[in-house]
Order: sequence, then structure tokens, then C-alpha cells
Amino acid sequence: MILLNGPNTPFGRLALATALDLGIEVENRIINVFEAEFLDPINPMRQIPTLLFDDGRAMFDSRVICAYFCSLRPGRGMNPVEDRWDVQTRWSLALGLMESGVQRVMELQRPAREQSLSAVERYERRIGNVIDKLEAAGDQICSEDPRIDRLATAVALEYTDFRIRRNWRDSAPRLQRWLEAESMRPSLAATRPQERGAAQPSPLES
Repeated sequence: MILLNGPNTPFGRLALATALDLGIEVENRIINVFEAEFLDPINPMRQIPTLLFDDGRAMFDSRVICAYFCSLRPGRGMNPVEDRWDVQTRWSLALGLMESGVQRVMELQRPAREQSLSAVERYERRIGNVIDKLEAAGDQICSEDPRIDRLATAVALEYTDFRIRRNWRDSAPRLQRWLEAESMRPSLAATRPQERGAAQPSPLES
């Protein structure tokens, strides 16, 4: 399997980290989605991550890919049947945190005269609201046992640090303490985003 990915997309990072946590072999192939015309007939939305199978099939988006990886290792409890809807809801919250962060980044990459400050403020408000909600769910999130809602939360918070640089820790002390240890998980350490050099492309972080 080939995971078409970008260098710093939180959605692609979550898919790859899920595979690594579960011991699933996948080739992580970094592409520049702006130039990836070959992707159009495979994924008409031209988004990453996209998972390619040896028989030519494709799977997307990140949530579907992660759920598929979890289905390959049902005994690991990464996406458990017990408390399924609570786990799914917290997973959605973490994905929403990623989405709001990406939208804020994309808005601020527009020419200054086209930027909407009200949109940026809306994304920032969502980011704060979601982090507050995840902090309130600390009894379920703040555990060292791997699970998809926890992994997604860690990826989302690290993306917030990486791109938004928001001081969320003062209002979320439980998440702060938990992330300090969780970020050392091998799957997260191996996929941590890095700033690109000036000569490197800037693929869409979606």
C-alpha cells in the first residue's frame, strides 16, 4: 500500500501514525498536491492523504483510512466497539481542531487584501472551544493506552503548536501534562512536522 501524503498535513500524519502504531506496512510517499494532476482520476477532490492499493483501488479521506487500518488489527483496540460513539465523537473533535487550524493557515496564506480577519477570528474561536472540550474529556483522553481519539488529539495539539502557536496550555493543564509524555510515542516522534526549507514546495495541508 502507498499513502500519498504531504510533509506537514495533520490528517496525513494521523493516518501514517495510526499505521505505525498498529505495525501496518505502508509506503509513505510525499507529493505536492498542487502539481499532482495524476491524482485527479484517483481522488477527484485531489486531497491528501489518499491510500493506494496494489490492485489500483484508492481510499480516502483520513478518517476512512484510519478506520481501515484499525480494522486490520481489531484486537489492538485502537478503534474499539465499546464506547464506540463517544470515541468517534472525540475523534471528530480532534479532526475539527485540525481542520480549523488548516483553514486558518490557508486564510493567512491568501494575499493580504483578500484575507478575512473575521474568518481568522472564527477559526481561532473554534480552536479554543475544541481544546476546552477535549480538556473536559481528559478522563478519557489523557491515557497512555493507544486509541484513535487520543492519537488524533495529540496530532491536532501538535499541529496547533506547529502552525498556530497558540498558548492553549494555560487553559488545558491536563492535556499539557499528557501531551508531554504522549508526544514521545514512537509513531508521533517519527512523524513530527518540520519546517520546510525555502526551496521546498508547500503542498496543501489537507
